[in-house]
Order: sequence, then C-alpha cells, then structure tokens
Amino acid sequence: MRFFELLNNQQVLALIILTVIFAILFGVTLWVLPMFGPKSQVSNLKAVQQFADGIEKADGPFPMIIALIIGGIVLWAIYYILFYGLSEVIL
Repeated sequence: MRFFELLNNQQVLALIILTVIFAILFGVTLWVLPMFGPKSQVSNLKAVQQFADGIEKADGPFPMIIALIIGGIVLWAIYYILFYGLSEVIL
C-alpha cells in the first residue's frame, strides 16, 4: 500500500512513455536499415571474410540503436547504484 496514490499513476505513465519512446526509436531504426533486397542495395561494403554457402563478413558501421541501448543501460546502472547508495536504503 502506498501513502500517495498519485505516485502509482506517475510511475505507470513514466513506464508507458519510456516504452513508447523505445518503440519509436526501434521502429525508425528498422525502417531505415536496409535488410532485404539485392546485395548491391543492402550495402557497398567490401567482404573481409567469406564462409560456406556464400555468407560474407564485412566491416560495417555500428548501428545507432545498439549504441543508444547500451548507453542507456550503462546510464541506468550508474543512476541506480548512485540513487540507492546515496539514499542509504536497505534492500
């Protein structure tokens, strides 16, 4: 039971907003990335290594969405540690 019922609504709204922001970023990333089509349309990357069945490995750029997800996880972990460390809450 919470002392302030408004806090429940604020937390649910914050979670919904974060989920919508993530879904929009993920959707835009999938929309922009060329994943299907002829090989010439996918990229102009030079193959570095070739495997069986025509699979090729190339040095391409790191996708922005993965960089944002990793950065968000690192920032969340730092905030989480500092918040609980400085507030002296016993878990």
